[in-house]
Amino acid sequence: MQQLSNSAPRVETQPAPIGIDPKAAWYGVGVLFMVQIFSFMDRQALSLLIVPIKSDLGLSDTEVSLLIGLGFALAYAVAGLPIGRMVDRVSRPHLLSAGLALWSASTFMCGFARSFAQLALARSGVGVGEATGTPVVTSLIADYFPPTRRGIAFAVFAVSAYLGTGLSLIAGSAIVHALAGRAEVSLPVLGAIRSWQIVFLILGPPGVLVIPFVLSLREPRRKTTRAVAPGTDEAPRLRQVLQHYRRHWRAFVGQHAASTLMAMLFYGTGAWAPEFLRRTYDVPIASAGVAVGLTTMLAGTAGVLSGGLVSDRVLRRGQTDARLRTTVFAALCAFPFAVTFPLAGHAALALALLGGMIFFTSTISTTGSTGVQELVPPRIRGTASAVFLFVFNGIGLSFGPMLIAVLTDRLFADNAMLWAALAIAAPTMSLAAAIVGSSGLRSYRVCVAAGMSPA
Repeated sequence: MQQLSNSAPRVETQPAPIGIDPKAAWYGVGVLFMVQIFSFMDRQALSLLIVPIKSDLGLSDTEVSLLIGLGFALAYAVAGLPIGRMVDRVSRPHLLSAGLALWSASTFMCGFARSFAQLALARSGVGVGEATGTPVVTSLIADYFPPTRRGIAFAVFAVSAYLGTGLSLIAGSAIVHALAGRAEVSLPVLGAIRSWQIVFLILGPPGVLVIPFVLSLREPRRKTTRAVAPGTDEAPRLRQVLQHYRRHWRAFVGQHAASTLMAMLFYGTGAWAPEFLRRTYDVPIASAGVAVGLTTMLAGTAGVLSGGLVSDRVLRRGQTDARLRTTVFAALCAFPFAVTFPLAGHAALALALLGGMIFFTSTISTTGSTGVQELVPPRIRGTASAVFLFVFNGIGLSFGPMLIAVLTDRLFADNAMLWAALAIAAPTMSLAAAIVGSSGLRSYRVCVAAGMSPA
């Protein structure tokens, strides 16, 4: 493993054993799996509530997209940077538990919002809390498993994102259906609550039930590198981290940009898919939510597991750019589905084509996180994950939904033209991901060859 900088002390160490007891490792993945399900349930529910929220708060599609994307993602991205540094220094289970408590409480508070500003503030709280999730998860799983098993471990974990998204849409649809025709519901103590607010009041609290299991996770001793003296847990200085990024900036730009564009594609289409079915094919929003939820669960699960298995196999064959190469291949395969699903003449066909696109787009949940771990030394994995998520969510989750909304509001100025906005945005993002990812393959291999391969 190379030094992080020329000025860092060169201390020879014995290689730390890679991974922990397999049973403990997979128990950890199981607990983190449950945490991620609640994370995505809390963040995705809003996409089913676009119509009542627009009506009650007097918002446009673009303003709703700010609540779905930017209001959440900006807080997530900004908070993620200091949290990433904390991941390299403090107890990861304790940090994740605090974040889980915060985002559950903030989701609950969304149920009391009476204005755009109040809902945006509550969504920001969800974002800050969830910013603890991925840096902790990627750091722990990288310490739990050896390099050639990380892909499948990350893939199994990443299935939770698609289950959480699907369950959020299905559960939210059931609540919306049950409250159909009722603008307000009178609750004990709370009084009159708008029907859309009930969704948040129900989805928020259950997440805290997972906290005791998070606290039971094993905290493995972080592996040392030549930049850190043996027997210490001191994270490298920020200056050393920045030097590492400057030295290998081309590899990071290619990997981060391809992953972010794929995130824009997934989050953008996912945010508007139920409304697309409602506006284009007159599918009731509760039925659309269930349909998109089931499609996301099935296609996303299959895609993320395939991404982990394929990239692990390619890596074992000696192709050190396996994670980014798989991302490029997936982006190319997603392109024809991205072109055709908004143009389908029937709701069932549109849903099937959307499922094909989700299958290939979901591979990024494996290849993105594992790719970051391969480009940095073990001691800065938390920081590297935070930087990656700052870009991935700060741009992907913020601007994916917003791009589609702006095209609908500004270019077409017609809510019924949502299909046309999707037809422009979706294939553009897919093709761009393939192009920028391909341009970064050589730099990725150079970074790994320089000694930054997984350890």
